[in-house]
Amino acid sequence: MDDRVILHLIRHEKTAANIARKYIGWTDEPIVTEQVHMNIPVATTVVYGSDLMRCEQTAALYFPSAKFKAHADLRETHFGDFEMKTYEELKDNLSYRAWIDCPGNNPPLNGESLAAFQARVLNAVKDIVVAAGQYTFVVHGGVIRILLAQFAPDVTNFQQVMANHRTLYTLEWSNIKDFQGGARCKLYSEALLTEKDNTSKHN
Repeated sequence: MDDRVILHLIRHEKTAANIARKYIGWTDEPIVTEQVHMNIPVATTVVYGSDLMRCEQTAALYFPSAKFKAHADLRETHFGDFEMKTYEELKDNLSYRAWIDCPGNNPPLNGESLAAFQARVLNAVKDIVVAAGQYTFVVHGGVIRILLAQFAPDVTNFQQVMANHRTLYTLEWSNIKDFQGGARCKLYSEALLTEKDNTSKHN
């Protein structure tokens, strides 16, 4: 019997705010991609993500036949007063500089602490992953960073982890007990997602 637990993590497609390099947390903005055919190396009938439209829209593009299950606690962090602003707009703000330098000790003004963000994400994933099997998530960059910092084999912290668009992050445990116990995964991989070549050759 296969007792493995495998998590596939994919960041949603870009929104206008992502392209403008704004901090977008709970703002419910659509993705800019209307149609794309991607080479996805995993198959699934269920995709998990947050209740914000950018996750559901991306899941529909990448996994058109799968059912989407939304979980509000898989949202991006709440950026508070920094929401929908850029680095250039915030760089002279002392509270912003403190948050950038040490996010664990300096939450965004009127926003969410790193500890609270981490707790709700980990609790949400553990609520979903209750048995051996493969689980596919289309979520936010911050959510992926939380999960990689917590579970990737190399011990690291949230600030050192990146989560890119169109990249598949895969984590694997030998059994559900290891995952539920908080052990780091045994196998980890990253794979770039590419668009399918649908161009036709002319004679």
